[in-house]
Amino acid sequence: MDRLTELVNGAVDDMHKRRAVVSAFDLRMLADVQVPPQDVLPRLQDKSQVGLIAEIKRSSPSKGKLAEISDVAALAREYEAAGASMISVLTEPRYFGGTLSDLRAVSEAVSIPVLRKDFIVDTYQVLEARANGADCILLIAAAFEVDSNGGFEQLRTLIDYSHELGMRVLLECHTFDEVKLAKALDVRIIGINARDLKTFAVDREIFATYSKLLGAEIVKVAESGVSSVQDFLEYAKAGADAVLVGEGLVKAENRQLKAEQFMEAGIRLRRGDFAASASSDTIAPAASPVASVQLPERQDRNLVSDSPLSKQNGPYFGKFGGTFVPEALVAALKEFETAYKSSLQDDVFQRELKRLQKTYISRPSIMTEVPRFANHIGQWINEQVSGMHDIRPRVFIKREDLNHTGAHKINNALGQALLAKNIGKKRIIAETGAGQHGVATATVCAFLGLECTIYMGAVDAKRQALNVARMRLLGAKVVQVQTGDAILKDAINEALRDWVENVGDTHYLLGTVAGPHPFPTIVRDFQKVIGEEAKEQIKEFIGEYALPDAVVACVGGGSNAIGIFNAFLDDAKVQLFGFEAGGKGLETGKHATRFSESVEDAKSIGTVGVFQGAKSYLLQDDDGQTLPTHSISAGLDYASVGPEHPWLREIGRVQYGFATDDEAMQAFGTLSRLEGIIPALESAHALAGAYKAALDLVKQGNKTPAILINLSGRGDKDVATASSYFGILEGEEVRL
Repeated sequence: MDRLTELVNGAVDDMHKRRAVVSAFDLRMLADVQVPPQDVLPRLQDKSQVGLIAEIKRSSPSKGKLAEISDVAALAREYEAAGASMISVLTEPRYFGGTLSDLRAVSEAVSIPVLRKDFIVDTYQVLEARANGADCILLIAAAFEVDSNGGFEQLRTLIDYSHELGMRVLLECHTFDEVKLAKALDVRIIGINARDLKTFAVDREIFATYSKLLGAEIVKVAESGVSSVQDFLEYAKAGADAVLVGEGLVKAENRQLKAEQFMEAGIRLRRGDFAASASSDTIAPAASPVASVQLPERQDRNLVSDSPLSKQNGPYFGKFGGTFVPEALVAALKEFETAYKSSLQDDVFQRELKRLQKTYISRPSIMTEVPRFANHIGQWINEQVSGMHDIRPRVFIKREDLNHTGAHKINNALGQALLAKNIGKKRIIAETGAGQHGVATATVCAFLGLECTIYMGAVDAKRQALNVARMRLLGAKVVQVQTGDAILKDAINEALRDWVENVGDTHYLLGTVAGPHPFPTIVRDFQKVIGEEAKEQIKEFIGEYALPDAVVACVGGGSNAIGIFNAFLDDAKVQLFGFEAGGKGLETGKHATRFSESVEDAKSIGTVGVFQGAKSYLLQDDDGQTLPTHSISAGLDYASVGPEHPWLREIGRVQYGFATDDEAMQAFGTLSRLEGIIPALESAHALAGAYKAALDLVKQGNKTPAILINLSGRGDKDVATASSYFGILEGEEVRL
């Protein structure tokens, strides 16, 4: 029997004795007449200080007797006078010398919140805490076992019951699995205990490792191993919002003075008087098949907002967005925005959209786990990082490649076309790069009986000849644009010119989350079904209450990425990664990485500018002229990016990196060979990025990360490019 089991069994035995004297009914009556509990959360979230949870305990099973404490109320008042955020009271009698009378005396003596700390595994103990004045209880994740259904229903029951009684829960963890469990439960305060309660061994590095897995919305409490102010500061520098101190206080000659020293140190740290020496999160890229799949240094995540991140709408996302268009288009944009807002309240429209998503697009698209691909990532990390072993990521792909027309683009095309038809538009125009949006638009126009013209750069039309043929078979007129660089940006320019001339009967069905308001919002809202489905589907693989550790997508204009990110934006525990087209390398200038200002050797630099109707990041020269771009993937070969992306980057919610042509092609070949799934070249950039995302998670201490990738399209259109790249055409050397 380990030490924790012994402690829990003793606590349960003592509880049964008390229950024989006082029934749960009587306890509930006593609880109901107590002063309502205080919410400790605001006190622990105070960014002007490091919270101190000052503990009262007389002894411990590892150290024996610690201190004589005859008047717990007097000690509690000293802690309160020193500025403590909350007082923790040990009520376990056998090894800690505590009682419920101590809890009651402390709660009556102070005006700050009080925590009951014990080995609580039963609702009766939760009720005891409230009946004796507790505002918060501590639950120990390791004290609960997986039930027959593979879950932790007893733990969840206690959390829910505590909330019903108005008390917060501090959920204590010690292992990676326990932290993952805590993230999946409805608790806002998570403690990371440096002490293993099964052996009593202490490892203070555990907090620094596991606190990184917790989002900004979680209050992180460091527990155990604090005897000095330096110990306190080290936890704070590693990310602790609060530190629980017991032995370090009760053994002090002057307990109030010691508590004041802890508080003063925390305030000075927050004020900047001490230099934080926490190690950087930046990871140097390793030599490998995906060596330059890089991410910028992670930014602080300031996620405070008046409304959920997922509900933010244009015209501006922070300083990005707007409606920079000729006056001739203003009325058409307003008309379409009004129609869209009305459609949100139109039950007939919404029912028809959902019906066609199911019967025409074939939604929901499925989710597939790719274990052999995941194993390849794990092997690569094991080989590249010294001393790193037993890395076992799980990788799941959202199969937008299986939609009708073979990509995510039809989600938006169908929605916009239905709206356009409802407001009397008879002609649809659209731009396309890789051809997938063009095919999707031509498809829905054929289905709905609308005239269709598609603008496509001549360079893209040549490398995506199959999709040109598909569009023409569907009845669309395909205009190959020869101006400029003859790629996606030039196709958009020509489509905008057409719209200005024919705005009366024509709707421009923009295919990405770029362009003037309201397109970034409307396109996102038609694409967010991807993430909404994925969030539910992944539960079948990793658990009813679990979320992926990371979500990965490629970023051109940004519609597939926003489509899968949106559902996870408000789940700060889920890390989001977007990967741009690194082309032939940023140092060559032949790339389409708009966020390249964070890369030291980049030859062409992304800066803020106005492009095709919106303010966003843009590859431009000093005179504001658009720079040439390059990507082996036509769909990512675009000089700008939708305005929501730079905003999400600016607030630190999404990390953006890049994958080069070679890295994307290697990932393309790997998924094809190992899983029998041929991805679009655009999606291959996300697959390449998954290596870097996995490495980043492993460096944070997560050896079994669950990674969700948006496979935004299938690779039929790219077989010719891949055949040439790998040399698999007849008579050529095979390079796979």
